[in-house]
Amino acid sequence: MTEYQKYCFNGDDQMKKKIFSLSLSIILLFTALPFAVVATEEEYPVVIDSGYMTSQIFLFDDEGKIEDVAWYPDLFTMLKETLREIPGFIEGGLKYLKNKDTEQLSNELALSVANVLEKMKRHPDGTPVYNSGVWPIAPEESNMKYIKDNITKIRHLWGTIHEGRYMDNLCEKVGAENVFQFSVDWRQEIIFCARDLGKYIKSVLDYTGAKKVNILSESHGGQTTGTYIALCSMVGKGGKNAETLASLLSMKTEDLKTYFNLDYINNAVLNSPAIGGVQITYDFLSGKSHVDLPQVIEFAQAALNPLYFTLGGNKYVSESDFELLLSFIKLDLLNKVVDDGIQTDRFSSVILSFGSVWDFVEADHYDEIKEMYINTPVKQKAFAPMLERTDFSHYTIMPNLNEYLTYAREKGVNVNIICGTDISPATGSAVNSDCIVATKTASGAKLSDCGSRFSDGYKTNVDDPSVKCKNASHNHVSPRMNLDAAYGYLPENTWYIDGQFHAQYAYDSYALVLTDKLLLTSDLKDVRSDIAFPQFEATYNAKYAIHAAFDKSEYGRASSDDSALIIKNLSEKSNIEIVAIKVNGADIAFENATGKIINQGSEITVPLSSKINEEGRKNFTVTVYYLEDNSTFALGVREFNFLTVNDKNAEYDESNPQTKVHMKPVYVSADDVKTTLSNFGFDVQIKAFTLIIRRIFNILTFSVFKTK
Repeated sequence: MTEYQKYCFNGDDQMKKKIFSLSLSIILLFTALPFAVVATEEEYPVVIDSGYMTSQIFLFDDEGKIEDVAWYPDLFTMLKETLREIPGFIEGGLKYLKNKDTEQLSNELALSVANVLEKMKRHPDGTPVYNSGVWPIAPEESNMKYIKDNITKIRHLWGTIHEGRYMDNLCEKVGAENVFQFSVDWRQEIIFCARDLGKYIKSVLDYTGAKKVNILSESHGGQTTGTYIALCSMVGKGGKNAETLASLLSMKTEDLKTYFNLDYINNAVLNSPAIGGVQITYDFLSGKSHVDLPQVIEFAQAALNPLYFTLGGNKYVSESDFELLLSFIKLDLLNKVVDDGIQTDRFSSVILSFGSVWDFVEADHYDEIKEMYINTPVKQKAFAPMLERTDFSHYTIMPNLNEYLTYAREKGVNVNIICGTDISPATGSAVNSDCIVATKTASGAKLSDCGSRFSDGYKTNVDDPSVKCKNASHNHVSPRMNLDAAYGYLPENTWYIDGQFHAQYAYDSYALVLTDKLLLTSDLKDVRSDIAFPQFEATYNAKYAIHAAFDKSEYGRASSDDSALIIKNLSEKSNIEIVAIKVNGADIAFENATGKIINQGSEITVPLSSKINEEGRKNFTVTVYYLEDNSTFALGVREFNFLTVNDKNAEYDESNPQTKVHMKPVYVSADDVKTTLSNFGFDVQIKAFTLIIRRIFNILTFSVFKTK
C-alpha cells in the first residue's frame, strides 16, 4: 500500500477498503492512473502531464487563498456525496418495480452527479461560476523535492503527486528537484490547457535554467501535450491559423512564441493520448452506452486489483476470477438509467459547460453532438464563445495533426506515441480501442471494420493521398491485420501494444522500458531502430501470465527463418504448466509441449516440427492453453497473432478487402471453458484433464490446510 493509499484509507478501516474496491472500477472509466518511469541520458527537467480529473480544483477567496476544495480525486468524497441521494434512488427503484418507469432513477442519477460537481459549475460560455482553479502552479511549489519536503505539512500536496508508484524511481534518476507536476484546470477547452502547459514549461525553464524539458503525458495529458506541440508548430509556421489562435486566446500574435515554442521541448511521450477524442464520451452523450461490466473489471484488475487490500496483498488476481461470473450479469437497466440521466438538463447543463467534454468528442461525431444538445437559439447564443474554441480544435487542429506533429519532429522535438489496441470500449461500441480511447483517434491509423481484418495479401497503398508513410518497404500492418499504421499521425514514431488497457503502461514491464527510452534517451529514432522494440507488441502485463513470440523474428512476425516459439512466464506469483498449443490459419505445428513447466521469470523454447513456408502477408494465430499455480481457476488461455513475412506474398483480392474474424473478449468466458479442449485430439484431452484434476486437488487441499 502506498503512502497516499494509507492516507486515503485512514488506517485499517475495512469498510473504506471495500468501498474503494467497488468504486475503483467505475472511476477508472473516467480517469486514469498516471505514472512515470526512468533511465536518463541528458539531464532535462521532466514535466508530468497526467490524466483527466487528476488535478485538484480549489475555490479561492478574493485574496487568492484556498477557501475550499471543489474537486479532489478521492473516491470516498465522491461516494459520500452520492450517498446523500440514496432515499431518492430507493423511491425511484420502487417506482421501477411497480411500473417499469426509469425516469426517476435517471433523474436521481443526474441530480447526484450534479450535486457532486456543484462547485465545479461553469457558465455555458466556459467561464467558471465560482472563483476556482488549480494549485500549485509555480515550479518552486510543484517540483518533487518541495512536495516531498512539505507533504506532511501542507495537506493539499497529497493530491499533487500524479505518478505515485514510480515517482521515487524517477526522482532517483533525474533528481527530485528536476521532476515537475503540472496541474491543469481540466474543465476548460484544450487550447486553454495547452496554453497553461506552455506557461508552466516556460516557468520551469526560467526556474531551472534548463534549455529544454522532457514531457511524460497520458490520456487527457496526452491530448494537452499533443495539442500544445501542434500549436507550437502552428505558431512556428505562422499565417492565418496562428492569428486565429491568438484571437481565441486573447493574446497578441507576436506574443504567442513566449508560450508556444518548439525550442522548449526535447522528448515528449504521448501515452494513451486522447488527442483525437475519447470514444466513451460519444457513447454516453449520444445515449448509446452499453456498459460491459466484465470489461470494466478487467480494466481495474489490469491496473490495480480491486481486492488488493482485502485478499492478503496479492498483486493481481487470475483473469477469470471475476469476469467469468460477471459475464452472466445483464446491465440493461443500468444502461437505460445512465443514458437517460446524462441527457437530462440537470446533468447536461453541468457537464456540457466543460469545454474539455466537447474536446473529448471525436471529430467524426462532433457536429452530431452539437445538433443534439445545442438545439435552440438561446443555447446557441449562450454556448457560442466556448464552441468557437472547440470548433477550432475539431476543424483546424485535429484534421492536421500529422502536419503539425511531423513539423515538430523536423524541428528537433522527439514526439512519440504509445497506445493500447484491440480492446473493445467499456461502453459497448464496436470499435478498436484501449477500452476508453479509440485506437484510430489516439494514433490516426487506418482500422478495418470491427469484427473483420484486412484480407490476406493486404499491403499499404502508398499512392493513397491519406497515407503518411510513402516508403513501400516499410510494413506498418499489424499482426492481426486490422490496423495500418502508415496512415497515422506519426507512422514511424507510434508504438502499438495489443491488449494494453488505457493508461496502464505502468503495469507492463515492456511498456515501462519503452517509455524509459522514449522519455529520457535518444536511443529510438523510430519503430525500426531496435528489434526489441517493434512497432507492434502484445502486453506484458503480469496478469496475462504468458507471452509468446518466434525465435528469429520481432514480435508479431513469422518467417521461414524461425525454428521455435519462445513462451515467457510473465506471472509475479505462479509457475506455468503448458496444456496445449493450437495454430489457426496456417499449416504450422509444434513439438508436443503438454506438461512443460515455465518457472517464474523463465521461458521455454518449443521447437517447430517443420519450417514456416506460408506465403507472406497472411495472418495466423497461436493459442496457448496453460495452468497457473495459485490460480482459483484451473485453465488459462491466451491468443497471439502473427503476420507472415516470407518472400512470396499471398494474392490480395480487392473485391473482398476484409475477412471476418472471431471476436473473442480479453477475459475468459464460460463458452471458452466449455469448448477449449474439444479443439484437441484425445491424447491431449486426457493429459490436460489429468493436469486440471491435479490442479483442482491441489487448490482444495491448500484451502483445507489454510482454513485449519
